[in-house]
Amino acid sequence: MTHQPRIIKRSDPSRIEIEWDDGHKTVYPTRALRGICPCAQCVDELTGVRRHDADSVPEDLTHREVVMVGNYAISIDFADGHGTGIYTFAMLRANDPAAPTGP
Repeated sequence: MTHQPRIIKRSDPSRIEIEWDDGHKTVYPTRALRGICPCAQCVDELTGVRRHDADSVPEDLTHREVVMVGNYAISIDFADGHGTGIYTFAMLRANDPAAPTGP
């Protein structure tokens, strides 16, 4: 089951907040989102190997705009000029920075 956002908030350019349809709330630092960008420039389309080094993203990176892509994703215009990634809701939920890891 793919959760859908009820509210996507960008009141601070250093983070994006999503309230999901099940009541869960996620706060994504802009830097973290840039680090997991799924676009073809950042991830090899054939191999799936990440080309972009997430550690190279500046700590203070901000975003300028967040745009809906259909009813399934958002696109983010980052202050570093990057803006080609499409972040599906399933991907965002799977990459929740506060989600527990491990068994």
